[in-house]
Amino acid sequence: MKSGEIRKKFLDYFEQRGHTIVPSASLIPAGDPTLLFTNAGMVQFKDVFLGNEKRSYTRAATVQKCLRVSGKHNDLDTVGPSPQHHTFFEMLGNFSFGDYFKEEVISFAWEFLTRELGLPPDALHPTVFEADDESAQIWSKVKGVPATSIVRLGPEDNFWAMGDTGPCGPNSEIIYDRAGRCLRDGSDCPITCDCDRWWETWNLVFMQYDRSADGTLAPLAQRGVDTGMGFERLTSILQGVSSNYETDLFAPLLDHLRELTGDTEIASDRLPAYRAIADHARAVAFLIGDRVMPSNEGRGYILRRILRRASYHGRILGLDRPFLSELCAGTVVDAMADAYPELLQVYQHIAAVVEDEEERFLATLDAGLTRLDRAIEIEETGRGRVDIELKKEQPGKPTELVTVVEGDEGDVVQTKVLSGEEAFRLYDTFGFPLDLTRKVLEAHGWSVDEAGFERALEEQRERGREALAQDRDAEEALAGALRDVPATSFLGYETMAANANVLALFAAGERAQSASEGDAVQIVLDQSPFYAEGGGQAGDRGRITSPGGEVEVETVHRTGRGVFVHSGRVVRGHVAGGEAVRAEVDEPTRRATMRNHTATHLLHRALRVVLGPQAKQAGSLVAPDRLRFDFLHGHPLSDGELRETERIVQEQVLLDRQVRTEVLPLQEALALGADAMFDEKYGEEARVVSVGDGEVFSRELCGGTHCRHTGEIGAFFITEQRSVGAGVRRVEAVTGLNAFEWMSARRQVVEQLAREYNVPPAELPERLRALQERAREQPKVASAALPDPKEVLERAEHRDGTLLILDRVDGADANALRDFGDELRGRVESAAVVLGSVYDGKLNVVVMLTADLVQRGLHAGKLAKEIGGAMGAGGGGRPDVATAGGDPSRLDEGLAKARELLG
Repeated sequence: MKSGEIRKKFLDYFEQRGHTIVPSASLIPAGDPTLLFTNAGMVQFKDVFLGNEKRSYTRAATVQKCLRVSGKHNDLDTVGPSPQHHTFFEMLGNFSFGDYFKEEVISFAWEFLTRELGLPPDALHPTVFEADDESAQIWSKVKGVPATSIVRLGPEDNFWAMGDTGPCGPNSEIIYDRAGRCLRDGSDCPITCDCDRWWETWNLVFMQYDRSADGTLAPLAQRGVDTGMGFERLTSILQGVSSNYETDLFAPLLDHLRELTGDTEIASDRLPAYRAIADHARAVAFLIGDRVMPSNEGRGYILRRILRRASYHGRILGLDRPFLSELCAGTVVDAMADAYPELLQVYQHIAAVVEDEEERFLATLDAGLTRLDRAIEIEETGRGRVDIELKKEQPGKPTELVTVVEGDEGDVVQTKVLSGEEAFRLYDTFGFPLDLTRKVLEAHGWSVDEAGFERALEEQRERGREALAQDRDAEEALAGALRDVPATSFLGYETMAANANVLALFAAGERAQSASEGDAVQIVLDQSPFYAEGGGQAGDRGRITSPGGEVEVETVHRTGRGVFVHSGRVVRGHVAGGEAVRAEVDEPTRRATMRNHTATHLLHRALRVVLGPQAKQAGSLVAPDRLRFDFLHGHPLSDGELRETERIVQEQVLLDRQVRTEVLPLQEALALGADAMFDEKYGEEARVVSVGDGEVFSRELCGGTHCRHTGEIGAFFITEQRSVGAGVRRVEAVTGLNAFEWMSARRQVVEQLAREYNVPPAELPERLRALQERAREQPKVASAALPDPKEVLERAEHRDGTLLILDRVDGADANALRDFGDELRGRVESAAVVLGSVYDGKLNVVVMLTADLVQRGLHAGKLAKEIGGAMGAGGGGRPDVATAGGDPSRLDEGLAKARELLG
């Protein structure tokens, strides 16, 4: 049974039994600061189980993408040696929120496994919590065996808790017997034996208690069911293999890796590296697809760590060039796009981020390895200074670290422990994660002082924490003081002024009865027209007027419980808690912000029109004076792309399109094509902002404030573009009067230059170019390493509006060949580029397609594989860029094969 069929069977089964099929949540848990990543299927339902959120359904089923690389769920170190463990995996789950309980969920699980999937009942063995007689009786009835035959285990195996306190309950695990005997000695071993005979397959959790801080278990008002079944393991069982990596989920990745390494078979000593790369490629692709970017903190650090581990394993396999981009943006996307079609929209972004990060790492890897090979420590001892030198042995032999102690002639001590401080320098300077340093050292028979590393790392973190401690402490104190204050009613969509009551007042960070002129204050109202900072939009400014004074509001933010905190200063008289006040938003500032927010939606849509659907939002700032928009795109925008984007937005402004807001069920809004932010948490209903009647130009989920018509924006100009990371671009823009002032300032500069050079403004570029030419001291030297792109394009074949560029570029290495192909592709609208070069006795072929050909179904990776086959080797890569190799004497055969495939 193919993996795709298993997913479908699971969802179909539960949908037929009244379950709502809920799409997988992001790997970034929205609105949950307690988790780095989604690590189980129940994460997106956490608030439902806690009673903080209501859904329209009481039964749900999901296939949830998960990542376990932190906290108590950290499988990173076991990935590779283990045939079962993963960082990224999928979890099948069905859930009940106060609906069915033990009897129904046990029956569902048994029926699905035995009838729908056809697993032999005798191979399935349930376990229950040792005190859960009810579950044992149900399993006895379902499985048809005495209750005494049901295996009972203690709380470490069969009692599940969401945390130290809160919802918890017994669970029942379904164990699959994959061998019928002990794999260690052939005996009939118990279910607790770790010989790999028994595979935990499905965990059924019965949430029926609320655990208090003292350990007391009280019955929950609403009992629930949370189940989780590892998709990779279930696929292994159904496909009859002994390792998850032998299933069709991983076979394409391992096959692609073998093509890259040239291995016909995977030797046992190389298998852990193959597994690690295959696993990590999936994790990297999905993390970047969910907008995580490599960094040295938090989620970005985890991504960087996984990516670099994969790259280092590639080095172990002999891959000395960047290769992960082909796997992550090519093979992973191809294998998983049917289940997760959103990957197709961001594969170019994935490719750009992976390629950039791997190139950076490979550059630092050599430097870091060199430092490990010649590490020098100087430590103070009671007998003098200790100098540690490295003595290089024969090639391939471990390097010895020799400690020479001054003052004791001839006293030489061997040591094989790298100091924690040095390990931290490798991490801080070269980006070496500790586990990578450990792995490199293990190959030399060394270890590392991990406690010393952690001390150095903690010292760095403490310095950062101290810088933020004052603000954090103030925020925590404020949140604690507002526990008894109800959520604020927001009136700002309908009005910019309203009467309200002061529910809480803070002065100098402390709750106060009153505040006087000059005091910095924070005020909580029962209702407010002020927009609280969120969704990229800045908080409103304005004033709160009391009977005896006035507060100038500088910004507003919202607590997690929906309480609006108005921060500002008393500018006249005094203000007191409990007073009736008048809250008024500064209208010019709000309207400027509204213009920029509506323009941001138009800009998002225009960029996707010009650049393609992959140009998705990756962050934004909407302020009164400007807007800033981050989006996924791997290259700088050309002048033509910028001007076309600007023109499309301005056209929508001139059309004075209506801006409509409505509240719709979330799934209905998404089905209509509404764009959603990846890190925002949405309820079952969401506010939808649409531009245009009839044919909608833009539709997004958004809680911000907007113009009524696009004509209110007035004018729109893009003022800047730049990179903010691999695969992410940023543009800034201005609207309204700010746009007028921006354009006026530039017009003055042009007019001044025109007067100084005594030419019309239109002739300024030509005049300045002429001056630059004369100022150059050295004549321009043309590169003779590559042919003239114009000549290559002239030789290209025309096929129905598409150029077929097939050419030999001998003497160019792989990087130069790829750059040249990029240049050719960038000069035309539609082209298939196949370039081959023999350099230093090695054949390199690059295959590139423009975006329109990819959208029409062509795949550079698949073309490269067949072209490489014609040359006696193979190839592969992404849909738009791929490489191939082979016998240098057969390049012409490869080009002929390309012409045949593309003809």
